[in-house]
Amino acid sequence: MKLHVYRSASPLASFVAALLLLFSLAHSATPAAAEEPERGVDVLVVGGGLSGLCTAFYLKQAGVSFTLLESAPRLGGRIRTAAYPGGLRAETGLAELWAGNPAIDVARALKLPLEHNEATFSSMVLDGRIEPFVQATNAAFLEAVLGAKDYQVYQAWDHEMQAHLKALDQRPIPPSMLALKEVPFGRWLEDQKLPPRVRALIRASLEPEIGATLESISAVDGIAEWHVFTAPGARPHHVIGGNQRLVEALAAHLGEAQLRLNTQVTHVIQTPSGVEVRAIDTATSRIRRFNARAAVLAIPLYRLLELQFAPRLSEEHYQAIQTQAWGSYFTAHVALDPAAARFWTVDGRSALPLLAGGSLGVLYAGASTEGQAADGKELLLNLLVYGPAAEGFNARTGSLDEVQVRLEESLEQLFPGIRPLVHGWTFYRYHPRAIAAWPVGRSRFDALSDLLRRPFGNLYFAGDFTESSHSDGAALSARRVSGQLVERLGAKTTSSSEAR
Repeated sequence: MKLHVYRSASPLASFVAALLLLFSLAHSATPAAAEEPERGVDVLVVGGGLSGLCTAFYLKQAGVSFTLLESAPRLGGRIRTAAYPGGLRAETGLAELWAGNPAIDVARALKLPLEHNEATFSSMVLDGRIEPFVQATNAAFLEAVLGAKDYQVYQAWDHEMQAHLKALDQRPIPPSMLALKEVPFGRWLEDQKLPPRVRALIRASLEPEIGATLESISAVDGIAEWHVFTAPGARPHHVIGGNQRLVEALAAHLGEAQLRLNTQVTHVIQTPSGVEVRAIDTATSRIRRFNARAAVLAIPLYRLLELQFAPRLSEEHYQAIQTQAWGSYFTAHVALDPAAARFWTVDGRSALPLLAGGSLGVLYAGASTEGQAADGKELLLNLLVYGPAAEGFNARTGSLDEVQVRLEESLEQLFPGIRPLVHGWTFYRYHPRAIAAWPVGRSRFDALSDLLRRPFGNLYFAGDFTESSHSDGAALSARRVSGQLVERLGAKTTSSSEAR
């Protein structure tokens, strides 16, 4: 065996090394040496997306004190409105709030102006042909697209879906409905013996909402998601001026003193008196500590796996988290010559939004006067790509230049002659697990999902993954969890926590 002999360093080098060691020890930030905790509150809300912001809104209404912790330098999660020169704007994530979403009531309470469509369905591409929604009602559009005979079949099927949805409102849910979690929704749809064009319309309508294919989710959850479209359907709403105005209004209402940005939570520790949360200030790398009587984890599903819990979550909790599936979104904004509007104008009316599918996803008009810049030199088209195409675009294995080539080819295929009118692209990537979904074998109605809707000691879970695949899931979870907390803590409880 060869013996390695290391020479001792020079006195000067040893002195420098000692100074560096002392500096390192003085500035190391371990949980045990973290700075003093901030004065305690009733509830810590971890996550500043829609679910966290709405949770804080409801807590403030009830007089429950809170502090909201957000790891990013901005609030809102996927709610963001991009602003471009000339007054052009477009959503980079959440495009619409469907009727029944509690976030609409929050927006109204904050006196935000809303616009909405009377129609639930959108123009769509079926069998390679654009079917523009230029009719006055959903029924007129569907009959025009499907033809009288197939429309009658669709109506009968949709009537059955209404009965299924009523069954899902029952408690307990009938076993026959719960059994459908073992069947892929795509296969279940095939078994309904619907005409091919009816199935294509259902697929074109639903897949953008779940961000995944119909084959990847369980039948019972596909049925549950159809609530947006069944019968007269739910009207889509949008905040005038951009959905980001909802985030800004919520932040102003909640108060700057209650909001902590750049605060990445790392540890969630349950104590005899409540919860201690430890976090890294991403701007200074300092470890911070927060105490509260309870904590709401209003963060994406995958982020739960990045936290250290004491005590650990149960094995059932981890099973519930790890066996959920997801949908994907990717956003592309394309600036165009105003002459491009002719491609989606039918009888003087815009056919947007357009469910194109494939690489293009859903096409929306950018916001402003008919999506056109104030100087009239440019217009904006907003592509919300979903499913496998979005998953591929979000992967870091290919360049955005390659994404641009593919999108331009797809756009040219849909609108022959549009490519020379393209001025430029801007892309927005998301985490692959952006949207909650329940795969075959799972359901939002099963015992594992019920587990995530119940408190775990002093911890509460909020987010779309506890309720549905839509933004309504985020707001519904906020209403649920804030109600649980108010019932437990009582209103006007701030004074009881100020001593900690």
